[in-house]
Amino acid sequence: MIGRLRGELIQKLPNLALVECGGVGYAAAISLSTYGLLPEVGAQVLLHTELLVRENEIALLGFSSAQERELYRLLVKVDGVGPKLALAALGALNLEDLVRAIRGRDVKTLTRIPGVGKKTAEKMCFELSEKMGGLSGLDGLAGTASGDPWEESLRSAMTNLGFKEDAVLPVVADLRASKPPLAEAIRLALKALQR
Repeated sequence: MIGRLRGELIQKLPNLALVECGGVGYAAAISLSTYGLLPEVGAQVLLHTELLVRENEIALLGFSSAQERELYRLLVKVDGVGPKLALAALGALNLEDLVRAIRGRDVKTLTRIPGVGKKTAEKMCFELSEKMGGLSGLDGLAGTASGDPWEESLRSAMTNLGFKEDAVLPVVADLRASKPPLAEAIRLALKALQR
């Protein structure tokens, strides 16, 4: 399996990067976000890759980071999400926003991705929101539980009071900017959730 490419960037298009490594040119399908991070043609580039083998196709996919590749691997495990749709999702939202939308079960944001309808967005949230809690390499993105003790304490307090996590997450996100002391945050969250 080809795990990564390091070489000269020969050509870049919004959906493809051609990288020459040791005299061999590798064409890798990429997301728009990876395209935006590519250097100028002729410069050295490093792409983390995934080899896609199907009955009548072998394709190489390139990612700007190991985290992007890890998220791609999770996305394609969702029923109805194939490689093209996963790359579209990675290009439509930056990595942090995509992780935040899935963890926060933000169906509205996910349906802005071309090709993702309400049912697919709901499947993505349902199947991935829990898996992302311990996803190595994505810790620290989108206010993960392990990255912010204040947020985790508030979320835990509200769910222990009987509120569902999908209702709690947007309230916690609203309070994240001001980060009041925990007792005050719980009072404000209760007020918001009882409306």
